Amino acid sequence: MEISTEGKRALIAAGRRVVFTGLIILGAWLVLMGIRWAIPDDILRMMFMSGDYPTPQEWDWSRSLWTGRSVSGLVGEHLGDTLQLVAIGAGFALVTAALILILGVAISRVTRRPAWLVRLRQVLRLTLVSNRVSAPIFIGATLIWLYPGIWWSWSPPLEYDGIAWWPAFFVSLLPAWLLVQVGHGEIANWPEKQASSYGLLARDVGVKLLVTILRLTGAIIVVTVLVEQVFNYEVLGRLFISSLSMRDYPVVFGVAWVCVLIVVFAKLAADLIEIAYNHFRERPKPPGPTVEQSPPQRSIPRVWLFVSLALVVVFILIAIIAPFIAPYGYNDGMAITGAARLQPMGGEYLMGADQLGRDVFSRLLYGIRLDVQTGATIAAIVMVIAIGWAFLAAFVKKMNNWVGDTLEDLVLLPRDILCAFPWLVLLLLLMLNVGPGFGQVALMCSLLLLPRAVGMMREAYSSPPEGHSLQYGILWSIPVMLLFVVAGGILYVSSASFLGYGIPEPFPELGSMVNQGRRYFSDALHLAIWPGIFLVLLTLVWTMAGETLLERLGFRSKAVWSKVVE
Repeated sequence: MEISTEGKRALIAAGRRVVFTGLIILGAWLVLMGIRWAIPDDILRMMFMSGDYPTPQEWDWSRSLWTGRSVSGLVGEHLGDTLQLVAIGAGFALVTAALILILGVAISRVTRRPAWLVRLRQVLRLTLVSNRVSAPIFIGATLIWLYPGIWWSWSPPLEYDGIAWWPAFFVSLLPAWLLVQVGHGEIANWPEKQASSYGLLARDVGVKLLVTILRLTGAIIVVTVLVEQVFNYEVLGRLFISSLSMRDYPVVFGVAWVCVLIVVFAKLAADLIEIAYNHFRERPKPPGPTVEQSPPQRSIPRVWLFVSLALVVVFILIAIIAPFIAPYGYNDGMAITGAARLQPMGGEYLMGADQLGRDVFSRLLYGIRLDVQTGATIAAIVMVIAIGWAFLAAFVKKMNNWVGDTLEDLVLLPRDILCAFPWLVLLLLLMLNVGPGFGQVALMCSLLLLPRAVGMMREAYSSPPEGHSLQYGILWSIPVMLLFVVAGGILYVSSASFLGYGIPEPFPELGSMVNQGRRYFSDALHLAIWPGIFLVLLTLVWTMAGETLLERLGFRSKAVWSKVVE
């Protein structure tokens, strides 16, 4: 039986993904070895001079430096619970996204008229989804987890019948809303609106959601690392963080390697499912030649784009003038007064004082300044290289055959290797070697956001506005990518600082302020509430502006932002 040209291309694509998976695993191993060899000598000297560690020449990389237990045994003890948490969180995310999409379709059917109601519905959707996909997960987990214990003296148990349902719920929140974005894009771009095609639409959306959740395995692992710190739940993420704090390098690298294998094989499964489905799926019949195709309608009103960009400008202005409007410095002598320690809101301190008597309002202003400055620095480093990289990938993709597909995969192979690591795991590994600080965290976040920015551009040029070329898709995606990269930089830096590996005290980074506020919840709620609110607003504004611009420009994919956390 002769195989069609499309069948041969699909078969070659499947074989290529298997081969490239092997190359990605090899490349990720070499990255880990490079980080291992780059452990600074002064850190090693400090470790074995303390008397608690053996000399580096005596290290057995298969055993913990502290306990002497085998790394494989330690990882194996936590691996089952970790996979259970990831799987249940992914299942929750799929179910939640499906229910939200069904509800959204039902609402859209009964609000087709008038036009102002349609636009209002789209604005509310975009704002809600942008908030859910950009807000750092540790903020919601911190506040929702601790409020019941303070207000009602009740804290829900971590496990029911041996299953971590409560942590899994928080793990599912971020991927659920990313899936909603992806599903909305599939529904909005469906070519047929007849009832006969609804079954095909449901099947297409279901497969797309399954493929996407597999590709988001790295993002789910990142969320588990953060949620575990809030819930004190013992799985791989907590083992990773505790080993980092003790500089137990064999365990740290062992956990990172297992995370890489989980992500790589999940993405391979996603690629094979997508290739097979695209080849065998039944497609809706195209309209006849006499039927005129009307241009796609942009539901997001233009005024909302101006509002979103105006909010971005507002935060930039706050960052610029923060030193002039802050009542105090972020850490000067006037602000640090023992008498004002943990002072509540009101009076001389508008938003209260922290554990050292420093004005929270002033530190918030400086925190916005620091996060915007860091995000802009990261974007400046990333964008130039990412644009050239994406243009090269699009250039070889133009062949539109298996040769072009293979060349594109070769060009993007370094991206796939770096994206095999859950971004927070690799960021903490790098920060462990270089140490905390503004320059260090900006450079390391740039290294991790660079391949993801290329992934965003690839998503954009693969789904350009109707009737436009790949190059057009890249050029017009640049302002969108700029907004997303700044938001991603803020998200990365705040997450690392929340865990103590980003910008150190006394600098007022918003993520570290949330972490410090958690320790004083019973005495001063405002210490965690205000930094959390402003961090959510900051990431929301930049992400919403990017999403609004993406839709106004007519890009057909809604999965662009998901590449930031992939």
